[in-house]
Amino acid sequence: MNLQGKVAIVTGASAGIGRAYALALAGEGATVVAAARRLGGGEGESRDANTLASLVKTSETLPGRVCAHACDMEVEADIVRLVDQTVATFGHIDVLVNNAALLWLFDTLNIAVEDWDRVMRTNVRGPYIAIRQTAPHMIRHRSGSIINITAGVGSLTPKSNYPRGLAYGVSKAGLNRLSYFMAAELKPHGIAVNCLSPGVVLSESALASRPEAAKAGTHKPCTPEVLGPPLLYLARQTAETLTGQFLHTDEFQKTWP
Repeated sequence: MNLQGKVAIVTGASAGIGRAYALALAGEGATVVAAARRLGGGEGESRDANTLASLVKTSETLPGRVCAHACDMEVEADIVRLVDQTVATFGHIDVLVNNAALLWLFDTLNIAVEDWDRVMRTNVRGPYIAIRQTAPHMIRHRSGSIINITAGVGSLTPKSNYPRGLAYGVSKAGLNRLSYFMAAELKPHGIAVNCLSPGVVLSESALASRPEAAKAGTHKPCTPEVLGPPLLYLARQTAETLTGQFLHTDEFQKTWP
């Protein structure tokens, strides 16, 4: 699937990994509806703040375009509105990137129910609602690519321990299972559903949860040039070419495609 002129939704797009994905897609000529809780750009905010407003400004020289849309992935009505307005404005949706997530760490035996529920609402329920709302539009066109941004800690046997990451890991395991179910459900309609793990990235959320990461020197830069190519490859896929896979950014052009 050529991305020129295609329409993509990227959630959690104002900063970090989601921002890099939005810019990568716009760089290929796609129209990107970038979603995050706040638009930003208000009085008193720095010009380089991680906001949707600054993302739109940054994208102005790219072949595609980025449109900002305020959306809280914990709120069902917000997600429904995001999808409905995208279709009303652009007529269709070709790519959905479920990136928004809470990377919150807790002592394993001391997780408040409210915190557990917020992680699950954002990291699992939100992507489900986004797929539920988007899939019927893709089904009508018999094409589309859904990419769920996951993490190695969500796999059954993660390669490394993730201290205090129980809630986050369980939420990503749930996202992985959701992806496999949806891949089977939507394959007859030509829609690809895949998981992509960005790996160890020098994003603000990663630094907030693990400040020592900045000194480790093992994190990838959080840029469209570094993170974009694997996502762009998946965005071009159909159910006939690649679906139902859990893939890692670091293995791109090594073990896959």
